[in-house]
Amino acid sequence: MTAKTKILLIEDNSEMRENIAEILELSGYTVFTAEDGLKGIQAARQHQPDLILSDIMMPNLDGLGMLKIINQDEHLKDIPVIFLTAKAEKDDFRKGMNLGAEDYLVKPFEAADLLAVVEKKVDKYKKLSRLSLGKSLAGLLDLHTIQNFPQVKQLLDQTESKVLGKKTKIWNTGDHVNFIYFLEGGISKEVIESVGDKELILNFYLGPCVVGLNRIFQTKYSSVLELLEECAIKSIPKKLIEEIIVKENLLYAYQAYCTSYSQEYVHRLSINSFGNAREKVAYHLVLLSGLFKDRAIALSRDDLASFCGMAKETLIRMLTEFKEEKLIQLDSDGILLLQVQKLNALFI
Repeated sequence: MTAKTKILLIEDNSEMRENIAEILELSGYTVFTAEDGLKGIQAARQHQPDLILSDIMMPNLDGLGMLKIINQDEHLKDIPVIFLTAKAEKDDFRKGMNLGAEDYLVKPFEAADLLAVVEKKVDKYKKLSRLSLGKSLAGLLDLHTIQNFPQVKQLLDQTESKVLGKKTKIWNTGDHVNFIYFLEGGISKEVIESVGDKELILNFYLGPCVVGLNRIFQTKYSSVLELLEECAIKSIPKKLIEEIIVKENLLYAYQAYCTSYSQEYVHRLSINSFGNAREKVAYHLVLLSGLFKDRAIALSRDDLASFCGMAKETLIRMLTEFKEEKLIQLDSDGILLLQVQKLNALFI
């Protein structure tokens, strides 16, 4: 155990929150606190804790809804979560464990029980961390942030950026894959043509981020990447990235990176195939909230409808309903989610 271990405690009962925080701090942990799931997500993004302790029944956003959002956030999804709950029902535990919770404690609990569970999980993830270093980053690193790898960062520092205008197509279907691209800012969309020349949006990319990494071992593109606003972009020859992945033994990590994209597409396909209009829009709004973080979702209705796989008229009707139900706010900045928990409940 070390004082550098950071724990985020999410608990709506102020007395309980203070007592647990005091126990952990006296045991040498650095503790951050939040009173509900929404503030907990903000705190997790700000402090990047090593472990999260969270109540399940909370206002604004409960523990299950919070865990679902954490699982969709590439920077938070590997943080272990332990649930604290007074509601000793198997249903809650089953849902939490199915969503990926690491463990749970039923309140009231003794300080010794709390510390034993925390120390066990912290030790487990420290061992995993040491294992990842021992394997020279083989397969346990997240390539969604490959731009932060020293070798890639050096390539980016040596490459001049080029400013391209709105609607510029970075690649087209059938183009040869020769580069990956680093968006310093702005937003782009990756699309494929669907039935009747309709456009289906596979993904949005919000800079700063790397785009096209999942294509480097392909010969040609099967999609189109288009800028939705002016962007500064750096182009890195794919051969250089391939060399880094092979030399640093990152092939397993690359496989996991590509698999995560496939799993998201499959999940979206299932929602779009079997969900009703409300479920589709709610799911995609929550998904996009993970991309835009605390900002409003600033996308055109055409693009949002294409992402949801529905007619624009249907999308607008659903957004109006959600606004009237005070689930979202619509203004000139875009769409702001007001009731993430209730939106989650529409498709869970």
